[in-house]
Amino acid sequence: MPAARRVAGGPRQRGGRQERAAVTGRRRAAAHARTDVSGRLLFRKGIKAAGGGTDLTFLASAANSADGADTVYGSSGWGSSNIYLLIGTPDANRDAIPDIWTARTDGTVRFYAGGRTVLSGAGTEIIGAASYWKTRVAIG
Repeated sequence: MPAARRVAGGPRQRGGRQERAAVTGRRRAAAHARTDVSGRLLFRKGIKAAGGGTDLTFLASAANSADGADTVYGSSGWGSSNIYLLIGTPDANRDAIPDIWTARTDGTVRFYAGGRTVLSGAGTEIIGAASYWKTRVAIG
């Protein structure tokens, strides 16, 4: 993924079983990344490893992913000039799809409900503009 920052969800416990945070619904790892070149948020599907789990070579190149290419998950506004920090999280709104939280350059914190194919809308403002979010080094 070009000049990108990876964002990934992790496993979560629910009802005694572990759920994988995978937008694909296939229980394999997936990665989101943004690019400052286009301001897009990209999505890359992992592939099953021969011995079980996920073959991590999909992280090195889109050609190694399940689709053979990155797909656009967020079409614009995801560059670092708009969003200072972002993190993918396990499902926060109980729709079985991982979600994304952002700290924007205007000091607001927004929640984006994940989607199976695209991330649409401007998210929901959770915290209004606050200067201390502009100096944080991480979320979570």
